Amino acid sequence: MIKSLTVWFNSEVNDNPKDASDHPLELATAALMMEVARADFDRSSEEIDLILQQLAGRLHLSSSEISNLVALAEDTSEEAHDLYSFTRILSDAFTYGEKKKLVVDLWEIALADTNIDPQEDHIIRRIAGLLSVDHSDLMHARAQAKTKTDPS
Repeated sequence: MIKSLTVWFNSEVNDNPKDASDHPLELATAALMMEVARADFDRSSEEIDLILQQLAGRLHLSSSEISNLVALAEDTSEEAHDLYSFTRILSDAFTYGEKKKLVVDLWEIALADTNIDPQEDHIIRRIAGLLSVDHSDLMHARAQAKTKTDPS
């Protein structure tokens, strides 16, 4: 994991030195999204497509850079032993509003396959707790995501 992170950081620093300080946030965000997508042991194409769309909306990277970030995030999340290493980075850098927006995005990923599995629910609740997002805001985020994904 450390080797792949080092290679990615080094290539990005050489290509775009002014954005190098943003990469931990980007990787942590993508890794948490991947954690939700893989929580039910079935990463659907809808979930991956939505992750790519959400990251494109959040980050100022090309589509190939986002695809590389998602691949790295997938590897990193599979090798991670806990969620704390990702949530600590985001908790230190994000405002409360940005944390709530991330939780909405995570619920949308869980709903991408029209079904929130208990494992997805559990991991989102854990992430929200580690980000210090209030339970009422967690439930509001879920309702917002459900409204966005359910056109009726």
